[in-house]
Amino acid sequence: MTPYSALFTPLAIKHLEIRNRLLSTSHSPGYAVGGRITERYLRYQEEKARGGVGLTQFGGATAVSIENSFHYGQVDGASDAVIPEYRAMAERIHEHGAACTVQLTHGGRRERWDSANWLPAYSASCRRELVHRSFPVEMEPHDIARTQLAYAQAVRRAREGRLDGVEISAQAGTLIEQFWCPAINHREDDYGGSLENRMRFGLELIEAVRREAGSDYLVGIRMSGDEMLEGGLSHEDCIAIARIHAEHGGIDFISVVGGQATDYKASGTIWPTMWLPSAPFLHLASAIRAAVDVPVFHATRVTDAATAAHAVAEGHVDMIGMTRAFIADPHFANKLARGEEVEIRPCVGAGYCVDRVLSGQDALCVQNPATGREERLPQIISPSEGPRRRVVVVGGGPGGLEAARVSAERGHEVVLFEASGELGGQVLLAARATWRRELAGIAHWLEGRIERLGVEVRRNTLAEAEDVRAEDPDVVVVATGGLPNVGHFEGREHAATVWDVLGAHVEAGEQVLVFDENGYHQGPSCAEHLASRGSQVEVVTPDRALCNEMADTNQGAHLSELYRRGVTIRTDTRLAGLRREGNRLVATLANMFTGETEKQSFDQVVGDHGTLPNDALYFALKPDSINLGEVDLQAMADARPQTLVTNPEGRYRLFRVGDAWTSRNIHAAMLDSLRLCKDL
Repeated sequence: MTPYSALFTPLAIKHLEIRNRLLSTSHSPGYAVGGRITERYLRYQEEKARGGVGLTQFGGATAVSIENSFHYGQVDGASDAVIPEYRAMAERIHEHGAACTVQLTHGGRRERWDSANWLPAYSASCRRELVHRSFPVEMEPHDIARTQLAYAQAVRRAREGRLDGVEISAQAGTLIEQFWCPAINHREDDYGGSLENRMRFGLELIEAVRREAGSDYLVGIRMSGDEMLEGGLSHEDCIAIARIHAEHGGIDFISVVGGQATDYKASGTIWPTMWLPSAPFLHLASAIRAAVDVPVFHATRVTDAATAAHAVAEGHVDMIGMTRAFIADPHFANKLARGEEVEIRPCVGAGYCVDRVLSGQDALCVQNPATGREERLPQIISPSEGPRRRVVVVGGGPGGLEAARVSAERGHEVVLFEASGELGGQVLLAARATWRRELAGIAHWLEGRIERLGVEVRRNTLAEAEDVRAEDPDVVVVATGGLPNVGHFEGREHAATVWDVLGAHVEAGEQVLVFDENGYHQGPSCAEHLASRGSQVEVVTPDRALCNEMADTNQGAHLSELYRRGVTIRTDTRLAGLRREGNRLVATLANMFTGETEKQSFDQVVGDHGTLPNDALYFALKPDSINLGEVDLQAMADARPQTLVTNPEGRYRLFRVGDAWTSRNIHAAMLDSLRLCKDL
């Protein structure tokens, strides 16, 4: 009996036996193209099955009807063309012993009318949603019948595609929930008014599905345990809905989330980052499980094995969703089963994966660049079959740590120089900002891994070119990061940096201006940090919105925190100049559209314009390198080995990664290192 035994107990639902209680819940990674399942998508799901997951639910928001759009890379389940694609997915997943279901969704008003087939959105009532901004058609009886039939046909395709079952979406503000929700459904016919009437559409839909799929095929629903919406469904309402559906006999499981997704803050709640604690809605799932006699899953932000095991062992749920944990480490289940918990790369809740999808991009893990790139990048680094090399890495931020890890996994002798006493670089600074503390987990895991691999780490060592050459390296990776850039306005020498503030190198002022020309986490995090210490803060950005480089989950979290702390936000404004006047700083602020200026006085001004490369060491080492620092960009894009030889007399190959190359983010730095070092 181990602490995690409960997680490795099989679960039987009808004919299907799931090998363990670990669940990758339905989500869209944005890997479908034009509604079609791609090889990339197949490999992404297959890797989790290979890694030991029990049930992987793919195809989040798979379309069921002609009016559904594919605006963030969903699968088109509305035509028979998907059947062979389902069979390919089922074959890949079943080969490794896992089960699979697809989530079927009609977005209702959460659809765009100006993409895919350019058809209107449909909903229970004509109520515009803030995020997708469509004005939906109020569904007529023929629309209701057509949609119910579309669901039934979509389930038929899943069954013919040899999937183990389907999950019907009644959550995240999609169509069935729009009928349920009194804040959205304002109908006066048999599908509006009382809870019984508002549930009619969904119950009839399940009946239509059952007639098509048969009684032996797995059909479940995903629903909220509490909409947390003014005028919406309460926790008690949701328990009643779950009980009625279970007693109705049409469903085999219920997957539970919390909240809904009708605005930006709500998006940050239903798909939470580290802004919310682990397992924030477990109590909602637990209450529903106590009220129904079908298996219940929990589908929100559980990232660690201890919480997962507690949820199952104590009877709160039957399966525990750990989707983002499996994005961070697809081999989570196998490592845990082997007693290698320390080797699991932990999800820190950065929300980078979800935010990319919500902004119309592909899902990527902030710290595991191989996820979603399984065609070209390995999740498990194999040892080199060539000679053992000596690799010197300079800089212990995420890029340098990943370079050291990958090189050591290849079996090479690795030395890492770090100028400070701690490993982690800018990640450690970011983790000092209010609710983003879990980011430090990225550095902690990498540090532990390189220690177990035998990397020699020399802390408090500011490496010069002669120090590197003295190691007689075959490969040098310069990961010295960047230096903070406050901006290019007149008087910038009077401004402090985000690093100054988060590193406690300057005392917080009483009235502070934060000028954000970055659009990412640094500026808002700094403003929240200052406000939490009592400063009166104003954030100014030339962008049309603050947090312009983020999407709903992180943007919603930051804006919630900034407004809660009384921070003033001004967009469309640049800092044109700064001068000292006595013990105050006078800022000249200019409107981006009119050019009109005004002056404001502050105790402190903080500027964030990203970083400038800290590249002196790189240029000092460049003349003695085999490649003169040049990178074959096409080979890098293709994840092929670097073979350029521009200086045959050189002593070592030289690469720079991350912010030492140019200002980007954690993911880019680690991707640089993985692509450059995986074939050493």
